[in-house]
Amino acid sequence: MNNQNNINILRNYANQHIYNMISVRNDKLTPDEKRLKLQAIFKELINKIRLISVTNELDINNTPMGIVFQHLKPSIINLVANCLPIVDKLFIEKGLHYNFEWSIRLFKALQYLGSKDIIIWFFLHIPYYNDTQVTIEKIRSYYLKMLEWLMIHYPEELYLTEHEFVFLSNQTCMPYALSYHNKNNVELLTLYSKLIRKICPFVNYFSPRIAESILKKQNQQNQQNQHRPLQEQNSLQTEELQTEQSQTEKKKLKICFISDSFTTDTSVLRDRISIIGKLDRTKYEVYFASFYRFEEINGLIAKVFMSKIQNNYISLGTNLTSARLVLEKLELDFIVYPDIGMKLLPTLLAYSRIAPIQITTWGHSETSGIDTIDYFISSEYFAGSLSTEDIQKQYSEKVILFKSLGTFYISPHKLFVENNTAYTNQLAPKKFKTREELGFTHTDHLYVCLQTFYKINSEFETCLARILELDPNGIILLSNTFPYCRSHLERIKKNIGLEKLKRVKWYGSLEKDEFLNIVSISDVCLDPFPFGGCNTSYDAFDYNIPVITYPSEFLHGQFTHGLYKKMGPEMMECCVSSPEQYSQLAATIGINEKLRHKINRNIEMKKHLIFQEQESIEEWNIFLEKSKAKISF
Repeated sequence: MNNQNNINILRNYANQHIYNMISVRNDKLTPDEKRLKLQAIFKELINKIRLISVTNELDINNTPMGIVFQHLKPSIINLVANCLPIVDKLFIEKGLHYNFEWSIRLFKALQYLGSKDIIIWFFLHIPYYNDTQVTIEKIRSYYLKMLEWLMIHYPEELYLTEHEFVFLSNQTCMPYALSYHNKNNVELLTLYSKLIRKICPFVNYFSPRIAESILKKQNQQNQQNQHRPLQEQNSLQTEELQTEQSQTEKKKLKICFISDSFTTDTSVLRDRISIIGKLDRTKYEVYFASFYRFEEINGLIAKVFMSKIQNNYISLGTNLTSARLVLEKLELDFIVYPDIGMKLLPTLLAYSRIAPIQITTWGHSETSGIDTIDYFISSEYFAGSLSTEDIQKQYSEKVILFKSLGTFYISPHKLFVENNTAYTNQLAPKKFKTREELGFTHTDHLYVCLQTFYKINSEFETCLARILELDPNGIILLSNTFPYCRSHLERIKKNIGLEKLKRVKWYGSLEKDEFLNIVSISDVCLDPFPFGGCNTSYDAFDYNIPVITYPSEFLHGQFTHGLYKKMGPEMMECCVSSPEQYSQLAATIGINEKLRHKINRNIEMKKHLIFQEQESIEEWNIFLEKSKAKISF
């Protein structure tokens, strides 16, 4: 009871005109003294913003800040307004979201209050929940304008140290949710990365080893070119290149994969685990690094993977300085960041030039926008109908389209069931539960879509409603592992309808084997659009479950389509070109048992083409082999 009283007192105080109270009670304060007092009060209150806020959108005490922040904004705006003179207060409390002029006034107010953290969150964070496509367009237009303004006007007094930025970010990569807009993000992410270089100078690092080599080579060439005719210069440069290549070929090149997503059983780990394990050890020394200690690694497959690579595992410490020191000692030739934009510290490290060649790929299915990343590895299978030239326009890196899938993907059943001692125990082996044991009947048609909430948009929700309309026995299985805000749940109720919503079953957090159990008893897997699945489609294909997909023009919406394409042209019948076609086909396959079994058999016959693809290993080796000619030392 006392705790609630304290919260009420705190809220009441935050709702007062704090600036006016200080001015009346302390009328002899100088402007600078008043500002310092306001800054101290604002800082104390903003640190308790979860308590002050009265939003009922989410459980604000147990929801990650990256997801809950957009719902805290009204309370923050109110608090900022109450710490300002009356004229500014009246203007700021209008809360004109995505209004450029209002945002500039808010920025200056936050600058006055010395609030580096709220500035970063208000102006660089992208919200996860958006009610309509119109809102998304407003966010993007506003975000671009603000980035351009901040590049020019961001004051040095608000620049951040590494400790400040990591602490205030709360492990959040601010523009992460841009990827779910189904737009080309290269302009926004490139500008964002330039801004980070400016306001977070700690990210800027260029290896002295690389710099020294470049300068030495340039000086040698300049000196030699001053005394040689052009023909002789060209001949000499050719000889030098051949010599360098010969020397490079004699030693093993060093490659390091850097990710914080490999320490648990994540989708990123499953995408890359075998590429790391199967690279040619006669040519490459292969390392893996993360900001975790070896003993902190958790997860069934992560532990198995780490036990095999532990001699080449590198703990990067707790900050960028320690990471750079450790990596510099290795004198790496290649660094691969599999998932830039997902985990904070590896993303910040990617701004450093530590290896001559630095690569990213589709752990996050998005360009990094960072100018120290040279290549983005993708696949022709995930390119859709776009030309290479059009695809390149979506990336700040040079795009490399493999002719293979680019991943040696191991069967999820092998990884999480056959490799699980609970299922191999001879005395009392664990078994998958049947439909009946999971609460369903043999007449139910199960449509599985256990995806995170920010992949579920209004258009897809309408599509789900249509499936339930077409199939009276249909049941849709959705995930609520991550928190849906109240507004999103209300939208789902509206789009699907209260009566049909009774045939939606929600699942919370599941162990991977339990997740696969649900997939295995389903009739149809629904690939969300426009941001689709990859690992979830592999899960479904492993159990011969058809996946309905409506591909978009971007990588994140092309994975399932690409996997079908790899399996052969006869497998493309589950790829559609409109939401209505999506619903019609899903319901048809769900209802028509004979058709469904035919597709089941086709997948069973062809799925070997997408699992453990040896061509992917060969192509990674070939790419690295060709790239080493660009390493000049």
